[in-house]
Amino acid sequence: MGKSKTIKKILAIKLADLGDTLAITPALRALREAYPDATIEVLTTNGGAVLEDLPYLNRVIYFNKYLFDEPRQALKPNNLWVAFRFLLSLTLARYDTVILFHHLTLRFGALKYAALLLSSLAKRRVGLDNGRGWFLNLKIADRGFDAATERAYWLEVVGALEAKSDNTRPEIPLNEKHYRVAAELRDSIIGQEKTLLVAIHPGSGGYSLARRWQPSGFAGVADALVERYGAKIALVGGAEEHELCAQVIKQMRFSDKVVNLAGKTGVREVTAFLGMCDLFIGNDAGLMHLAATAGAPVVGIFGPTNPQAWQPYGTQGLELKSETKAGRSGSIIVRAELELPCRPCLYRGMELGSRTGCAPRPCLSEIKVEQVVTAAQTLLEKRHIHCLILGDMTEKA
Repeated sequence: MGKSKTIKKILAIKLADLGDTLAITPALRALREAYPDATIEVLTTNGGAVLEDLPYLNRVIYFNKYLFDEPRQALKPNNLWVAFRFLLSLTLARYDTVILFHHLTLRFGALKYAALLLSSLAKRRVGLDNGRGWFLNLKIADRGFDAATERAYWLEVVGALEAKSDNTRPEIPLNEKHYRVAAELRDSIIGQEKTLLVAIHPGSGGYSLARRWQPSGFAGVADALVERYGAKIALVGGAEEHELCAQVIKQMRFSDKVVNLAGKTGVREVTAFLGMCDLFIGNDAGLMHLAATAGAPVVGIFGPTNPQAWQPYGTQGLELKSETKAGRSGSIIVRAELELPCRPCLYRGMELGSRTGCAPRPCLSEIKVEQVVTAAQTLLEKRHIHCLILGDMTEKA
């Protein structure tokens, strides 16, 4: 089937936070390459601000999905009026193609997406189907979260429109100002010294706090890197994670070698900064994906979430089922060395699972400082960065 000449105005829907939104950028790039003259717009949330200034897009439309997260919330009179006006605007926009970049994990969620797609009156309604996609007329089989990375899944979806690509590299536009701010920040930490600079993110965003490894673990890793490599540590995160980063610092032996940057930069500035770091270590969260996108070597710490779906770009050490042409090998995933049949408990198979996890959380608590330091050392040695002292100087979390 050749490319349709009638595809002229496309709406892509991704109502998600930073990391998940970043995962659709390879698909958007493929769409633009396939349809250079089409109007391409994206419907997203505030987390989709990473899409601003992408050269593939004509417009980014923001929508407050939290007004409609639950039936009781959605049925409030004012919210119903907001929904009616917005759905009418989709009808009047005259899209010929609407692409849904979501798994249909919940029945109520499927109803919300059905309202968006059907109100558009688009001739083509494209997306993944797990049995709940009755409103789609161009369906791609959803094989579950274990079958492919999110980036690869969304390339499959646009591939149904003959927008073919195997380039899974995510993208965020950066300009000279972002790099200048990042360079000033880097220089304020290490000056003109040839000092190892490591960024650590102990948070996980607001969606699921259950993804967080314990602060004492990050403190132990930071101390080990300072002791073995003479590293300087930059703790990064959102403003709401500033206190969490402070907790990490309080538990460090070398607290004079760390700076708390949480909440002090915008998304693009911190992305440029991460690209200037020698290493990034963090939980499965948006900053992990930004670091990989920026080209930093990444140690990703995974507990209740699914690394087959959300592994950072360039991951090594996993059996990759769908992303074998990443083009770089700069990320390592660390998981607890246990057989845990309950893992992952968030986004498992075709279901949402649990955002809060279990109280003991062995999938995270059993991750040892030595595991993370070893992963960091592996990535650093690939860049010919060697430790200053010999022997195992790490401590258990």
